[in-house]
Amino acid sequence: MLDQTDLKLLKLLSKNSRTTVKNLSKEVALSEPSVKTRIQRLMDEEILNAFTVDIDYKKLGYTLPLFVKISDLTIPAQKFVSIVEEISAFVSIYAVTGEENYILFGHARSVSEVEEILSKLMAYGKVSTSIILEEKNNKKFIDDL
Repeated sequence: MLDQTDLKLLKLLSKNSRTTVKNLSKEVALSEPSVKTRIQRLMDEEILNAFTVDIDYKKLGYTLPLFVKISDLTIPAQKFVSIVEEISAFVSIYAVTGEENYILFGHARSVSEVEEILSKLMAYGKVSTSIILEEKNNKKFIDDL
């Protein structure tokens, strides 16, 4: 069970996963060893799974973030996932309920690259694409923990 200190640690790490244990200990008013123990417990319990980076893909030339929705799969799901995992444009693969079987999230450099990706996927089901115009992260979610 998480207490308020655990939640505060998660909030602080979600804002900056590179913050030091020393800074965290000051923020939560605990000793550094106590903070290390709590972080390790959160990791052991798989509540805290990774310390990640937030990459600006546009600055790397990937100017088209997109969702691709796949429905009416014509091949087994596992085989489809294996095929998608080989397409480097996709960052995330979501198996979902509803009309779609999968929603894929990724980045492309150009419209022609999107067309190339879609032509590969069309062989496996009905494909629908949405180019993301703007992304906003809802900070309230983590703040309300």
